[in-house]
Amino acid sequence: MTIEKLPAEQGLLYYFIKQVRPELAEKITETKTIETMIVGLGRQGTRHAQLMMEYGTNVTCGVAKGKGGTLVHERIPVYESAQDAMEKHPNIAVASIWRHYSTAKDATIEVIRAGIPIVVLISEFIPLKDVRDILVEARKHKTILFGGNTPGIIFPPEGIKVGMLPDIFQAELVGDIIGPKGVTILSRSGAILYHLSDALASAGIAQNGVLGVGGDGAIGSRFVDLVSRIMFYENTDLVVIAGEIGGMQEELLAQDMLAHPEKYPKPLVALISGANAPEGKTMGHAGAVISPGQKFGTYESKREVLEQAGVTVVNHQHDLIEAVKTKLDRSYFDVERYYNKMQKKWDEKPPEKIWGTLITNVMPNNLIIRGYPLQDIIANKGLLETSYLLQVGEFPDESTLVELEKIAVDAARQPFVNHNAVPTSLDISKMLGTCLLLDTRLSNYVNLTSDVAEVAAFSLGRMLRYLAILLGNIDMIENAGEEDISFSKMIYFGLVGEEQPDPLKVKLLESMLTACVDHGITPPSAQATLVLASTRASFEVAMSAGLQAITDVHGGAGQRAAGFFLSIAKKAREENIKLDEATFELIRDTIKAGKRVEGLGHRIHTQDPRRDVLWQLAEEAGYAKECVAISKIVSDVFYRIRGMNLPINVDGVIAAIVADMKLDPKLAKAIFVFGRTAGLAAHYYEEISTQPQMRRLAFDKAVYKGSSIREIK
Repeated sequence: MTIEKLPAEQGLLYYFIKQVRPELAEKITETKTIETMIVGLGRQGTRHAQLMMEYGTNVTCGVAKGKGGTLVHERIPVYESAQDAMEKHPNIAVASIWRHYSTAKDATIEVIRAGIPIVVLISEFIPLKDVRDILVEARKHKTILFGGNTPGIIFPPEGIKVGMLPDIFQAELVGDIIGPKGVTILSRSGAILYHLSDALASAGIAQNGVLGVGGDGAIGSRFVDLVSRIMFYENTDLVVIAGEIGGMQEELLAQDMLAHPEKYPKPLVALISGANAPEGKTMGHAGAVISPGQKFGTYESKREVLEQAGVTVVNHQHDLIEAVKTKLDRSYFDVERYYNKMQKKWDEKPPEKIWGTLITNVMPNNLIIRGYPLQDIIANKGLLETSYLLQVGEFPDESTLVELEKIAVDAARQPFVNHNAVPTSLDISKMLGTCLLLDTRLSNYVNLTSDVAEVAAFSLGRMLRYLAILLGNIDMIENAGEEDISFSKMIYFGLVGEEQPDPLKVKLLESMLTACVDHGITPPSAQATLVLASTRASFEVAMSAGLQAITDVHGGAGQRAAGFFLSIAKKAREENIKLDEATFELIRDTIKAGKRVEGLGHRIHTQDPRRDVLWQLAEEAGYAKECVAISKIVSDVFYRIRGMNLPINVDGVIAAIVADMKLDPKLAKAIFVFGRTAGLAAHYYEEISTQPQMRRLAFDKAVYKGSSIREIK
């Protein structure tokens, strides 16, 4: 049974936020979530961002200089500054700082000035003069600052942690419902905090908050700043502080308790470490040192003043458990249940290392692009709209689509200076890949803009020009005089070279292009592009590699399949026999000759999801004739001859439609390569914006992490 977390607005973290930013607390009540930010995305920050999300924390965004515009863990947007992040995500309530001590000051002050109420300063060894400046800003903005040198804070009932605390903390359980009540633990030491919390949980004592206040000599929030706040949180039954020798935190708390007992209405137990520590020696933390000859900072001085304030003081974990149990009159959960939970956690195998893509989910007989079934996209959207979806994750609005049309059309019209250096006798993929490498207009455009959707649109326009040159239709592109000509019509001019085309024919051609845009990260074309993107090769170099990987083995079957379907139709006409009979005889003869029947078979699909929608569009356009009819029976005929189920694939369907449209058979491969350009561009930019460079690409470990299935509206 799944146990629901405590609603965010009922927990201790919300209580802290409400005290200092009541207007933000109202937003949290509406949204039912507490948004957090992570600042500093080095190795540790990046790793713990993932662990925080796995615990349940809403890591809304990150901040890292030089990484703005990228994603971490495929879904966390990264900004150049905290101010930029807050403009996009104004409800950020908690930020954790993972920067080197030399830059931690500026990063922390920037976050505080951005108005974030809870700041967790993980960084340690921050110079005291920098800490002074940080504290001044925190006081000025009424920020609750934990750290520096803190392992973080965790709130088990809400399932929120900020920092590096392990997931060993246990919340109250009422049946199978998580409750808000428990003890609240504050500690100067991270290691003591871990052990202390686990020990209390092993005795059935729940915790509604486990807070690392920080181990450095000067920190943002001391015991005296936090304990009295927590005492008035209705769901805290008792407070535990884990102190240590050095500094005056415990003494200051005790003095405040003696002076203002009304601020401390609930019991408090203190564990003080370092009873046998020598004077003048640092014991792990900058703050854990006894100054020789002074009467504060020692174990004895702390114990004495705390006991005067009525606090139970212990020096051992066992004694702490007994003291807490004595002061509480209840049990929070079944201890055996906790043991079983921890045993299960200890027995778990380490999670398999995976990486994610947000672009395409490839499943048997289904292709999901950014949440939308590809067959629905083919039926309802054009190539530029689909390209934008691939890059951005949503379809463009009308004004954006108009801009993309202008970019693509203009790109197709611009001369390709080096086109004479590319022999048109080359294979389509090789010719297009070479053009990409030689095209200075494309490389210059890529360097001028960071808008990936615009780069993809420009690339499609350039691809159209290359193909128009190869197919001998460049005059149609250059003589298309309409100022506001659509890219769809321009595509038809460049690929077909036919004046005054039937609009249904134009739509059908574009639908075939859209059908080819992407098939996930496993095809050779995508893998080649990703490998080069991982090395941070330029856009045109990576795209060239991907396109040239589209060979007769991958993506090149359409051209030969079109010729094969035409030969069947010709045989049926010349011999005056039925199409199924002509199909049977030619397939039989092809197999006897040891040749492959092109356009059949797929490594994933037993029924290609693009098949039916393309057949339907061909019917509606009036171009479903002999070859389309053959494409509908060819799999059954093959089964009669070989006894093998080989479904027709998208190459075969496109080949049949191209043949029935009386187009050059080599256009079938051109369509595949042209359409796939949009998908390869998306994979290139996703790799460089979400993954570390020079990573080891395990393509079999990739998982789709994008949108769930949705409908086109």
